[in-house]
Amino acid sequence: MKSNLLDISVQFQHQTEDAVCIREIENGPDIWIPKSRCEILQTKPMRGHYVLLTTDENTAIEKGLV
Repeated sequence: MKSNLLDISVQFQHQTEDAVCIREIENGPDIWIPKSRCEILQTKPMRGHYVLLTTDENTAIEKGLV
């Protein structure tokens, strides 16, 4: 069975209890993704640093990441 999960390198901006704010490219638009639909493995990501975001293919397409 094929997995529909994608790992995407993104620039971390901010997070709340419910969502993560990332940018696909530096100085690009903010993209908010609900934490229920993604995962970042770093425990304390820093603003402006690139992180690996794991999300499903549908969310990545909906948010314009692929």
